[in-house]
Amino acid sequence: MQVSVSILALILSILNFIIGRLIVGKERGKVSETSGKNIQRIGFVTILIIAFSCFYFIDIMDDNVMKWFWLYFYTITFGFHFYLDWVYLRDTKEYLVSLILLIIGVSYILFFVF
Repeated sequence: MQVSVSILALILSILNFIIGRLIVGKERGKVSETSGKNIQRIGFVTILIIAFSCFYFIDIMDDNVMKWFWLYFYTITFGFHFYLDWVYLRDTKEYLVSLILLIIGVSYILFFVF
């Protein structure tokens, strides 16, 4: 399962670059350059703290539990990223890249990790 998650990270990095160039272009916007910078920081830190604290309550040796954990973690993280892009970068259509990556990632987890 660890190999599948690593491959997902590699695939998403490459697709982020390619899809971002196709949809947005070379001038990609960042939420950290808008007024949503603090909301982004607080949100991602909160998600990470909750994710790390879940390791105390779940059985990390059980593959089935870890599959569901990665599915929820990925969906919440990229869903939050999509929402921030949609609110603060609506003019650049950066949110479409986030939405496509969210769909591809969830599909990958459901088909290849499960």
